[in-house]
Amino acid sequence: MRLQKLIIRACLGMAIAVVFGLGTEARMEDPGSGLVTEELTVGIERYTVRPNDTLYAIAKRFNTNVKALKSLNGLKDTALLFAGDALLVPRLDKTERPAYLIKPGDSLFEIARRFDTTVEALQSLNGIGDRDHIVSGQTILLPQSAGSAIRREFAYGITLFPDLGSTPDILRRVKQLGVNWAKIEVSWADLEPTAADFAFDELDVLIAGLDQLGIQILLNVYEAPQWSRSSYTRQLNSLLRANSGPPENLELFANFMRVLAQRYAGIVDAYEIWKSPNLLKYWTAPVYERPPAMGASGDYGFPDKIKIGAAYYLDLLKIAFETVKSVDSGALVITAGLAPVGFTDNYNAIETGAFLGDMIREGATDYSDAIGALFGASAVPPALFCCEQPPGVDTHYESHLQYYREILHLYRDTLSRNASADIPIYITQVGWGTIEGSNLAIPAGGLEWLRYTDQDEQALYVAQAYDIAYGLNYIEGNFLYNLNGCAVGDSEACFFSLVDADGADRPAYESFAQIDKSAPAS
Repeated sequence: MRLQKLIIRACLGMAIAVVFGLGTEARMEDPGSGLVTEELTVGIERYTVRPNDTLYAIAKRFNTNVKALKSLNGLKDTALLFAGDALLVPRLDKTERPAYLIKPGDSLFEIARRFDTTVEALQSLNGIGDRDHIVSGQTILLPQSAGSAIRREFAYGITLFPDLGSTPDILRRVKQLGVNWAKIEVSWADLEPTAADFAFDELDVLIAGLDQLGIQILLNVYEAPQWSRSSYTRQLNSLLRANSGPPENLELFANFMRVLAQRYAGIVDAYEIWKSPNLLKYWTAPVYERPPAMGASGDYGFPDKIKIGAAYYLDLLKIAFETVKSVDSGALVITAGLAPVGFTDNYNAIETGAFLGDMIREGATDYSDAIGALFGASAVPPALFCCEQPPGVDTHYESHLQYYREILHLYRDTLSRNASADIPIYITQVGWGTIEGSNLAIPAGGLEWLRYTDQDEQALYVAQAYDIAYGLNYIEGNFLYNLNGCAVGDSEACFFSLVDADGADRPAYESFAQIDKSAPAS
């Protein structure tokens, strides 16, 4: 009977794979051992049709196509859908799992012994009826414990914007969401608007409330105040003047970090140092080879160069790390998440992988406890790998940097190549924006991809992103962007906010709240 069930399971898996064109995406981890990570994408489940659903929308939601749905459900071309109808759809398990690439001469017995499991477990997991019939070049899944350690704690985080009048509601929602971490974006320019004149009141109230709830806290510190950048900003072109960047004298940053770390010692658990230092928007440090001159328009020209690059950022990171540790040795220091950028001109931007590699080689792991990563400018479903066009996404899918899984692999692979694989990665910003629901603005040029994701897809992608990240042992946490961007008047953050501009919960709110955030038993 058991053998019969295994054979039936294998046949069902092949049938589903044929209908949906499903396969597994193997990625080699250790060519010597044959150990890979594998994505299991076989299974079906029932879906209840909602009002106004179409076959195309359902197919897009489940990463398949209309033809496949019709074939599985025996539908004709003229079939009509009605709310309440039940359809069969693919069940996609997107958690990466350890797997093994079979070599000539291998047997299930030898594979089971090598990975401390049993032949029966391998048969059951892979639907193998005949233990003697395995094929060289075939990939088989291994039990989760065979290739990686069980994670004991994972940071389920949410980004918050301080809003003094709304703090009780923010805390209520944080508790409702069940997160164990909160990230707060901290503008140095806002907290020290003039030298040695600090404005901590709003931040104090939010941090105190989070601490009472037992929430661990990450502060993302960025944006030097203008008084620390006066010669930088005084003669900048007006198009660049709104940009932020480091101070002229890094000791000023050390002084601020000392005050911040002393104030919240033992309460704030981690500091992320800066934001996207590979992007001109957050790293405007101009270099003039000749004195800047005002043009006929009454504005200055653009700087000849920008002091942008990993070496400059490392100077800032090092001084922040040493300052924080001197005050609160238990607080984590995390490197800045890098903007997903696919080109380098050493002025406007530096490509993500290049900056990351340079940063590691410059010694970033000596001055940090973890590496920060971010993902957000995309409408591509999180489970996909580059670069086949996703259903319903007409542009902004051509780069590997628009694919969540590719970003994660980029960080992991870059660290591994630079002998830094042991340092953990925190995804300090992740999210999918939508124009649905109430927003504060219409997407401007360059943000057209926001139109491709509806609210239901946003909710689905959030759940999938956390499932994927939790399945990767090199990822220590994920911080969803964001809870309340609309409420604080940030028009771009509003597209990602779990609460829309009318104060209504987007579907992603409930989706995120329902994620099982309980820590596994040790």
